[in-house]
Order: sequence, then structure tokens, then C-alpha cells
Amino acid sequence: MQKKNLNIIVLRLLLITIITALLSWTAYALDDQPLIEVTSAVDTSRITIGDRITYTITIDHVDTMRMERPGEGVNLGQFEIKDYKVHDPVHSDGRIKQQFDYVISVFDTGAFVIPPFPVAYFPTDSLSDYRLIEASPITIYVESVIQDEERQLHDVKPPIEIPYNYLALLSLIAGVVLLAVLLYVGYRLYKKRKESGYLIRAPEPARPAHEIALSALENLLAKNLLAEGMTKQFYSELSELIRHYIEGRYYVRALEETSTEILTQMKEHELDEKSFTWLHNLLQLADLVKFAKYQPTEKENQESPQWAKSFIDETKIIYEPVTTPEQEIILPEDRDEVVKEEKA
Repeated sequence: MQKKNLNIIVLRLLLITIITALLSWTAYALDDQPLIEVTSAVDTSRITIGDRITYTITIDHVDTMRMERPGEGVNLGQFEIKDYKVHDPVHSDGRIKQQFDYVISVFDTGAFVIPPFPVAYFPTDSLSDYRLIEASPITIYVESVIQDEERQLHDVKPPIEIPYNYLALLSLIAGVVLLAVLLYVGYRLYKKRKESGYLIRAPEPARPAHEIALSALENLLAKNLLAEGMTKQFYSELSELIRHYIEGRYYVRALEETSTEILTQMKEHELDEKSFTWLHNLLQLADLVKFAKYQPTEKENQESPQWAKSFIDETKIIYEPVTTPEQEIILPEDRDEVVKEEKA
């Protein structure tokens, strides 16, 4: 009986020891998690030339730190990016996990390496210096679509006799008749234009440059490019519509000039300080996004369309009709009375 009780006590002590060890290991594992982890993967590592594969970057980090989200213009070696997708972040136990998918392709055969994928992060929001962490490189093997059995030579096919095609002759005749009709209609329209001055009707007056620019800005915001992660395309279109507006408003060749050249010429037009600052901030931010792969902040994404609208509103030309005093109209039956009054 005592031996049985002793065995029960030993089993309980062993169970308590195992549970304590598991709890300690779990706490150690949780405390030992790194600030940020970056992993890379592909759905397949062996393809034929021209096939598309999905290259996935997964970033797992604590929610107290800030990191720069990978954009669609990253360097993936010899691979060409066909599509780009950003998944919604997943929050769990004080960490954030987010996935970025790149649909890529290559048009050559052999072994190609997707280089290490760098991600910039800030350990805390208070730090201004960033650090880099890289995902592991991945090797992709690309094979030719031509198989060995397809390389065999075959006999030359015999010549094919082409029967006389009456349909082609009828088509030729119909084409000549249609051309004659078009020439006649064109001649009549030409005569009508010479008689009336217009081919069909008078052209509509050109829209003012600011109306065209504001309409383009409204259409750009309706696309929701920023919400879909297409930051570079958004700022490219925003910069282009401002340059179109400057050409129509100030007759400056803004589409063919750099931002610095545009700003230099705009100083000659004596812009007020606010308008020049809006234009300077907008062109500089657009250049950083397009050429330096800069990822703007949420505040900059909200302010940049407002800079464009404010610049257009402040510099637009307002067309006002010229008003003249109303002239008195004298009817024919009243002329005699007017003459009599003048003689008197």
C-alpha cells in the first residue's frame, strides 16, 4: 500500500516537472522572437520560358516598430514584374504579418537567381535611422518549351494549287465603287465647307486650362490608385496633369522640361509665395516617388492632391464678359417725333 502511494507521488512530481518545463520553454520562445522577420518563397522553382510564377515576400514584425512597405518597382534581377498585389495585414499577439505577391516572368533559359530582397525598418517610431533586413535569394530554373521530339526534320509539303477566286474579284469591284462614293461625298463636304466656312458645324470654344486640369484631378482621385498600392502611377499622372495645366496657362513647355527648369521659368511669372511653394512641393514629391522609389507618408498622400487643386485655383484665369451700357433703340415710328423735338 505504501509502495503504491509512493508511485503516485512520483508520478505527480514528474507531471509537475514536465508542465513547468513546457511553460518555461514557451515563455522563452515568446521572449526570443525577433523584432522583424522577412521570408521569401515562390510557388514553383522550375518553369518553361515565358511562364509566370508568384514570388511572395512575408514580413512579420512587432506592432511597435515602423517599416517601409516594399513597392512594385523593386529589383528582381533578370525577372520582369507583371503584377503586384498587397495583402491586408494580420494583427496577432502584438505582431503584424503582411504578405506581398509579385507575379514575375523571364524570357531566357538557364538558372536565374532572385536576389536578396531588402526591407528597411525603424526599430522604434522615435528613431530616424533605418536598418535593413534581407530575405534569402531563390534560384529559378527555366527550361525551353521546345522538346527533343519536336526538333525532328519533316519532309517538305507539296505545293498547293490555288483555284481562281471570284470572291476576290467581286471584292475589288466593290472596293472601287465604295472609293468612288467616298470621293464624291468628300467633294460635296469640301464644297459645303467653302460655302459656309465649316464642314459640319462651328467648333466648340476651347475649354480653359484650369477646367481641364480640375476635371483630370477629379478623375485621378476617383481611380483610388493610392488605396490599391499604385503609388508610382498616381504621382506620375498627378505630375503630368499639373504640367499640362502649366503649358495651357503659362505657355511653358512643361511636359518636356525637368522640375527644376519648370520652377525656374515659373519664377519669371511672379507667382505668389504660396502658389510657388505648392508647385515646388508637388513636383519634388512626384520626382522622389517616380525616380527614387520613395514611399510617401499618409499625410503627403492627402496633401499632394490639395496642393495641386490650390495651385490651380490660385493661378487660373477667370474669363468675365465685357459689359457695355445698353443703347437706346429708336423705333421707325418714333423718329419723326424725335426730329420734331430736336427742331423745337
